[in-house]
Amino acid sequence: MEDYFGELASRVDWIWWLSYSQSFGLENPIVLDLSVLKITFALMFKISISSIIGMVLAIFIYKKI
Repeated sequence: MEDYFGELASRVDWIWWLSYSQSFGLENPIVLDLSVLKITFALMFKISISSIIGMVLAIFIYKKI
C-alpha cells in the first residue's frame, strides 16, 4: 500500500499538494557475490506530504494515550 491517501488526494483539485512526494535511496541495488552466496542490498524511501502528516498525527495520538 504505497501512500494510499496521497494517491486519493492527487485526484482532488484543492488538496492535490498532499500527494507531492520525493524518493531517495539506491537506484541500483548493491550485489555482493561470494561465489557460494549472493547477497543483494537495496533501500528506497518515498516520502510525501500526506505521509508526514500521518506520522505527526500518529505520534500525537500515541502521546495522548
